[in-house]
Amino acid sequence: MDIELQKSLFDKYPSLFSNKDKTIMQSCMSWGLECGPGWYSIIESVCGLIQQHEENKKDDSTYFPVKFDQVKEKYGGLRIYFSGGDEYVEGIINMAEAVSYNTCEVCGNSGKPNKEGWISTRCEEHRSS
Repeated sequence: MDIELQKSLFDKYPSLFSNKDKTIMQSCMSWGLECGPGWYSIIESVCGLIQQHEENKKDDSTYFPVKFDQVKEKYGGLRIYFSGGDEYVEGIINMAEAVSYNTCEVCGNSGKPNKEGWISTRCEEHRSS
């Protein structure tokens, strides 16, 4: 992901991305966001929904705050590995991962995964380039 886009997420949602400052041995988040800029809006939406949910859960002693362990592309789709949260957070992340299969990883327009070779989700324009 573009450094500026990544930095904007890290700055806006520091608690979700707190593992970014750990060593590679401690967290894969130290590698940053390992996906294209087209998925920025998906990730930003996930972060916003989780942050809003956590505001509602701040008095719940059984709820553990979400921390991202890794955010990357795998088999043409977004993968967000995390700790903490609850079923609601899991649902948000599952939905985001599903949406990524219809979103170009390069530009964010409508896209689809290819059927052979290295699987990536692209729009027609970025599939041919």
